[in-house]
Amino acid sequence: MVEGFTPANVVGTSDARVRFLRRIPIDPTTGNDDWGLRSYKDKPDSTSWGGEDVFDVYSKSNGEALNGTKYKDW
Repeated sequence: MVEGFTPANVVGTSDARVRFLRRIPIDPTTGNDDWGLRSYKDKPDSTSWGGEDVFDVYSKSNGEALNGTKYKDW
């Protein structure tokens, strides 16, 4: 089992487990735990969270990787 994750039984499935984070990790590109959030209803490139269940997180860093891509686009 991965440390920092909590397994949970999923109703209606056979022995399937879903893992949840116990705490928000630090973003290595910004040094804090302030991540951008997206839900299923948000557009893939949205920079604002609609308030629904979180589906995706992204870095709020404006930095670039060595290949020129933005960290927030990873």
